[in-house]
Parts: sequence; structure tokens; C-alpha cells
Amino acid sequence: MTIQSSLDYQTKFFTDFAKAWADHSTFRLYQGIDTTAENLRLELSDAPGYILAYDKSAQRELADFLAGDLIKFLREHIPFFEVTDDGRVFFGDWYHRREFGQLSVFARTINQVTPEQQVILPQLEAFAADPDNYLDHQVDALQKKLYQEVNRLHAKLESAQAEPVAAPQPSSGSTLRGLFKNFIDPGDDTEDAAPSAAQPQVPTDTAALQSQFAAAKAEADAQFDTQKRELQVSAAITRYEYAAVMNTYSSVEQFENVLANLPTDFMHALDAKGGRANA
Repeated sequence: MTIQSSLDYQTKFFTDFAKAWADHSTFRLYQGIDTTAENLRLELSDAPGYILAYDKSAQRELADFLAGDLIKFLREHIPFFEVTDDGRVFFGDWYHRREFGQLSVFARTINQVTPEQQVILPQLEAFAADPDNYLDHQVDALQKKLYQEVNRLHAKLESAQAEPVAAPQPSSGSTLRGLFKNFIDPGDDTEDAAPSAAQPQVPTDTAALQSQFAAAKAEADAQFDTQKRELQVSAAITRYEYAAVMNTYSSVEQFENVLANLPTDFMHALDAKGGRANA
């Protein structure tokens, strides 16, 4: 491409983009963004910055305009999504509903950036795999995780309690000294007299283990009760979300495909309306 042909291309592109803006054509504006991103190998979210000379105010104005048609489309396309005017996407309208993500206007996708948002789809997949036992599996996994140290200390305590403890035996030297002393003075047996009966010996570490075990179990019990209630609430929300998906689509996988094809489906919808905004 020569300098002149490059300048001619640039002139035509910006002329077309300016006309699309003047005509309020959402479809043609997005075409300009897509073409720029492809030609310059930019992210879609970065292409408007290049087109508008990186003017932040102009980029916000363009995003605000394009968001109108995108939000309207999403509300109709996925009916159980609640979409605010500023592009926040919520899953359903029930109590404790979760925020699914944030609309990326230029990319025409829903971004999930927080950990809470990113676990929604994996949780729906897990629920779909075994709806009846979804909560039980989570509770079992939680119990195994929280009681690992408790079980270790319990096994160690049982082992310590089961070990036989031998009574102390007199040394051979002490026995010989006793015999020799009795031979010299049979009546004086006070110094080296043996105890009449062996006293039971308590392992010194058993009490410490019992204390550690009791403390660890109390802490695990408290954490388990709290986190189990949280799992129960979370599972109830996931069940609502799953019901909403299955009332609209044949499977969670189909719902995920709809999300993946959102940019393409939106452009097809705009094109079907003649490429005009608000048609």
C-alpha cells in the first residue's frame, strides 16, 4: 500500500465513521470498530481509542450511545437477566440474586471479573451434573477439609492411649546394694525399701493431646456450622439460577453457547433491522 492509498483509506474510513455517527447507526459504528481492531490487531475495547485519537470524553460518549441498543438487546435475548442502565448484569430478580457481570460495550460481551462472578457458571455446571446431591457433595468436601487436623489429632490420641505403660523397675545395682546392706544389717530396711505396689504411670503427652484435640474440634465445629449455612444459601441461589436457565434453554451448555455468541447474535440482530439504530 502506497502512502497515497493509505491516506485515501484513512480518509474514507473516517468519513464513513463520521457519517455512521451522524446517522446514529449502531451497526455501522460497530463495523468501524471491528475493522480497526482487525487491521491494527487491537483488542476491541482499545479500537475506539485509536479512532477517536484517545480522547477519553469522546470514548465515553460513544460507549454511552452504543450501550443503549446493546442493553435493550440483552434484556430481550436472555430474559432472566436483569440489566441496569449502566450495564451491570444480574441473574434473576429474586432475593439474594447475584451479579453475573458487567457489559463490555465495545466488545459486546459480559465480563466476569470478581471471584464471585467467575464461580457462577462452574457452579451451574456442577449442579446440572447432579442436582439432587449438589449440596451434599459440597458439605462432604467441606467436612473433610475442616476436620483434617481434628482426625489427625484423634488418631494420635488413640494411639497414645493404647500404648502400655511399664512400671519402673529397680536397677541391678540397687538390688545388689540392698542385698549387701541386708546381709550386714538385716533390721535396717528403711533406706532402700521398695514400694509395696507399682503406681500406674500416665503418659506425659496424653493430657496435651487431649487439650489440642478438644480445641481443634471446637474450632472445626464452629467453622463447619457457619460455612455449612453459607453453602445452603449458595445452593438455594444456584437452584433458582438453574431453574431459570432450564426454563429458557435445553441445557446449561446451550446457555453458555448463547453467551459466547452474544457479539455475533447482536450484530445479526442489528443487520436484520437494516443496520439502523433504534429501528
